[in-house]
Amino acid sequence: MEKLKQQKGYFAGIYLLLLLTIVFFNQANAEQLSISVGWNKPPYVIEETNSGFELDMVSAIFYNMGYSVSYVYVPFGRSNTLIKVNKVDAALTMNEHMDTANLVLSEPYISYQNAAISLKGRSIEINSVSDLKPYSIVAFQNASVVLGNEYHLVTKTSPLYLELPDQRKQVEMLLKGKIDLVVMDINIFNYLSTELIGASHINNVDIHRLFPKTNYHIAFTDKELLQAFNKAMKAYKQSDDYTKLVAKYEFLY
Repeated sequence: MEKLKQQKGYFAGIYLLLLLTIVFFNQANAEQLSISVGWNKPPYVIEETNSGFELDMVSAIFYNMGYSVSYVYVPFGRSNTLIKVNKVDAALTMNEHMDTANLVLSEPYISYQNAAISLKGRSIEINSVSDLKPYSIVAFQNASVVLGNEYHLVTKTSPLYLELPDQRKQVEMLLKGKIDLVVMDINIFNYLSTELIGASHINNVDIHRLFPKTNYHIAFTDKELLQAFNKAMKAYKQSDDYTKLVAKYEFLY
């Protein structure tokens, strides 16, 4: 009987070893895709660790499709540049307002909730996009393109309007009182303000919700890869893994 137990343990060990070998072999031989993505946008994109809500989700979807991914970081708004010259296989955070000629876009995979944010001490009252005109504004890169025509017109009349690729500087300028408003995603503001001052600053600002959620897509040149991604994304968003990912990042909206 003891010998039989030993044999069963031996064969169980062999089976486990074979199983692990197959897993590691499949991972090592997974086809790799290169994907362009805008610079640091925590909690969505954390460049230092190739992580964040957006990258974690995209990596998981492609992993389920049998691909490993590597990310190429570029200023936001230039993700389409590399894919147009075939330097990458896909480009993240693309919008219909951007230059997507000769590219195909996935179904929306993520939404950002942009808002105009001011310090409560300024007592700024804003009820519409046109009310932004008299104020100094620092926005995320390409905001004047993706936030619609009315906002684009406001940027032409603002006494000071800047778009910065480093959103940390946006938050710093607001907290130091150098500008009246930042235009950025609420979750990014909350993350960066917490990082800068050691605690969430969300209760000390007024959030002017002037914009609808902005949907973003992944741009491809390969229609078959696009279709496979859409299918895999739908399945992933119905899974427990996606529910856990949303809970992990504790978004405000």
